[in-house]
Amino acid sequence: MNAAAGLLAYGAAVLAFGPSVLGRLSRAGHAPRIGVAAWLGAVASVLVAWLAAAILLAVSVATHWGRHNSLVRCCVEVLCRLAAGEAGRYAQSGVLAGLGVVLAGVVYLVVRGGRTIVRLRGHARAHAQAVRLVGHPTDLPDVYVVDAPERTAYCVAGRPPTIVVTSAAVAVLDRHELAAVIAHERAHVAGHHPAVMTILRGVATVFSRLTLMNQAATEVSRLLEMCADDAAARCHGRHALVGGLLALVAAVPAGALGAADVAVLSRAQRLLSRPEPGGRVTAQVGLAAAATAFLLTPASLVVLDIAGLLPCI
Repeated sequence: MNAAAGLLAYGAAVLAFGPSVLGRLSRAGHAPRIGVAAWLGAVASVLVAWLAAAILLAVSVATHWGRHNSLVRCCVEVLCRLAAGEAGRYAQSGVLAGLGVVLAGVVYLVVRGGRTIVRLRGHARAHAQAVRLVGHPTDLPDVYVVDAPERTAYCVAGRPPTIVVTSAAVAVLDRHELAAVIAHERAHVAGHHPAVMTILRGVATVFSRLTLMNQAATEVSRLLEMCADDAAARCHGRHALVGGLLALVAAVPAGALGAADVAVLSRAQRLLSRPEPGGRVTAQVGLAAAATAFLLTPASLVVLDIAGLLPCI
């Protein structure tokens, strides 16, 4: 019972303070991979904490049911008497309506989240199939050129994933810039970044009123672009990539990850400037500590409860 309360309190604390703390630590992009892990850990740990709290409450009811002086049993018995109508129809209606609202809310969130993720994946796969039908294949695997006046390049999840470059982009990029942009998109594909963003966008849609979920989708998208920037820069150089990014400032279809659709100027500045060693170390240590805390705190509360090291009610 106390572990469940601790998990609920932990989830509330992460929702309240997580966005501001992680936002400050990941803003400069000193450690984008660790930043992605920290944001994903925050979202996952809150969801896991809620689920674990519900399970522990159910287990607590079952294990403490035989104790006559148990607070858990007393609370459940009161609710059962109210639901049975012993306190009148109004109390009975209120309890039953509350239980119905809770159950309907849980079902609604699960169904909405699942439908959103399925819809986003379906749109991405349909777009990838359309590109392969109308686009021009290149000598590079899974890279297609589409005739369009917009200068853009992006990747979409599919079977297999597809990298799209418009004819206008090919016309303005030189050989090195084009190679760097394609390497950027290939890094997205190799890291399964579209799948990560599909899940995050689904969670943000379900919990649209929670700042953590919405900010996580935005920040992880930006950090994944930086991860892909670093991968492309290692292979083709920073200047070639920055030139390609600045030439391709454009919007991309929903559900896709484009080389130049998220915070292009700040990413270009990051690639060309040397970060301060102190700031980089501080961000790395802070994000690593946060990611570790998100991983260990819910698990520690559950383990302590199972081991009997937390007082039971």
